[in-house]
This record gives sequence, structure tokens and C-alpha cells, in this order.
Amino acid sequence: MEKHYEMFWDCQFCGTTKLLGKTHRFCVNCGAPQNPASRYYPSDAEKIAVEDHIFVGVDVTCPACGQLNAGGSEFCQQCGSPLKEGKLAQTLEGQTVATGTAFEGSGSRDIVKEKFDAENKPKNDDKGGISRTTIAIIVGVIGLIIFGIWFFTRTQNVTALVTGHEWERVISVQEYKRYSVESWWDIRPAGDNASMGLCRESQRSTRQIPDGESCNTVRTDRGDGTFSEQNVCVPKYRSEPVYDRLCNWQVSNWVDDRSVPTSGGLNDEPVWGEPNLNCANQITLGCERESGRGEDYNLLLSATIDSEAYAYKCPLPQNEWAEVLIETAFTLDVSVADKRQARCDTLKRAGS
Repeated sequence: MEKHYEMFWDCQFCGTTKLLGKTHRFCVNCGAPQNPASRYYPSDAEKIAVEDHIFVGVDVTCPACGQLNAGGSEFCQQCGSPLKEGKLAQTLEGQTVATGTAFEGSGSRDIVKEKFDAENKPKNDDKGGISRTTIAIIVGVIGLIIFGIWFFTRTQNVTALVTGHEWERVISVQEYKRYSVESWWDIRPAGDNASMGLCRESQRSTRQIPDGESCNTVRTDRGDGTFSEQNVCVPKYRSEPVYDRLCNWQVSNWVDDRSVPTSGGLNDEPVWGEPNLNCANQITLGCERESGRGEDYNLLLSATIDSEAYAYKCPLPQNEWAEVLIETAFTLDVSVADKRQARCDTLKRAGS
């Protein structure tokens, strides 16, 4: 249930304290008008309930005479000026304590000091802002990252001579095997003839269990000289492990087993090896099948950079690779940071 109480304020002219925000629009001692910026929350022991109060909006100050008017007013009750351009009363941040804990009063406010601090506070130190030092650090880090990217990706174009050729062909072979794999009792693993073996209890997930409520009392400045106070509760949860059966399954399937490589140079005819498959392609334990073939044709190159020799290996399509002669000059980009690293995608014949 929401309840309403009076904010306090202090007279900045005669020093009278703990005047009531809604009841005392003028100081009871000297008659000075209330400055809404001076309002503050009372302690629990001092708070005064507001009876039958209807909230009509945040108070507004007349731009012509400075009179404080109730929210929703269109014209000043003092001078009759329009309130459309009037300044809304400042509101304080809310207060929150655990339910059952008493509120401490926020205490009298030094409006002059608050105004001075606000006017002299660096803009980049505002709440949610970033300080100059932080900005400088961020800029510095970004600069270092950009420099690092530039430095480590920078290349130089060099001339390299072909020193040799090499080729390699590889046949990948799979074997039909039976093997063990763990899976939950209700998730059949991929493969043939899957059979469930021994199971054990294991944590499979976590669930959230309701565990009461977390309750706080919250105060909210309504901007009209009053504040609301209500109890706000949110559910609490605890994590609880969920256990299930993790089982050992026996499964039959094709598994990568071995490769059959062949290699050579320019004078060697590229050939595929003999995989000698055991009971080829039969879906029977111990039988084998080919799972893929791959081939590479590389030029071996050498370049002298800063009086030091570097060797590179770059791939070419077979028909182009076979036509390149020893000592043919090519250009390619090499990393400035690590001259052993070449970009073979930049390879092209010198002079072309």
C-alpha cells in the first residue's frame, strides 16, 4: 500500500528548519517563500503523514515573480502570469531500505554549496559521463591497436626466384568401427546399431526454485512537497541442480582412420597412392572406404631481403605450376614485421 508524507525544507533567510513541504508554502517564522530546491526527506521518527492529498503534478515556479504554484496550474496564483515556461520543482533521488529498517533523514541541504558544486563540476564528470583521463586512456589504447594492426599487416613487395616444385596428393580413409560414446538416456547418438550400456547419475541442468521474496521500502519524491512510501517485493530464487542418467552407448559408424599420401617434384608424374581398402565400402566392422581426395601443387621460391635469404612455398593450379621454369622471377608481398610470412595471393610473374 502506498502512503504519503510531507517533505521537509529549511528557510534560507531566517534559518528555520524542518518546515513542511506541502503545508508550509511560506516560512512560518519570517514569511519567506519556500524554495523547492531545499526540500529533503525526514527520518522515520519525524515523518508526518499527508491526509486526503490528491497529487496534481510537480510544483512549478512562476517565471515572472518566482511564486511556487501547484502542478497543473496554468496561471500564477500570485501575479497571474502564464506558467507554460515555468520551472518544475527539483526532485530528489529515491531512498530504499530493507523492509523493517528505519529511514534516516537526508538532512538539511546547503543549496548555495550544491549550486556552486553543480556549476563548477566538469561536464565530462557528470553521472554517466567519462572523465578526460579515461578518454585519454581509451584514445591511447585505440591508437596502439591501430598502430599494431598497421605494423603487423604492413607488407613490402619483393622479387623471388623459383627454386623448385613439389606436389602432394592425399587420400583420406575411414574405417567402419564400433566405439563408445556418452549421451543422455533419451538422446540417441549418431551412428548405426546404437545400444545403451551402463548409466550413471550426473547433473544435466539447473532450475530456479522460488525461495521467498526480497522486500524493500521505497521512498519517491513526488515534486509537490510530498513523498510516497511503499513496500516493493520481488521473488527470490535459488539454483537447484537437475540430475539425470548419463549413459555409455555402443555405436557403429565410419571414423577417420588413416591417409595415403604421395608426393614428388616437377619430374615426377603426380599419381594417387593405393589405399588398399579392406572389404571396400561394405558396412561391416573393420571395412574401409575413401572419404576424400586432396592435392596441392606448390612453387618453392627464394628471395633476398636486407642481405638475408628467405624461402617461401606458394600453391598454383596444376596446369600453371607445371609450366613454370626454374629461376622464373615472381613478385609477392611479404610481411614487414615477419619476413618469413608471404602473401601467396599476391604472387604474379615479375614484369606482368
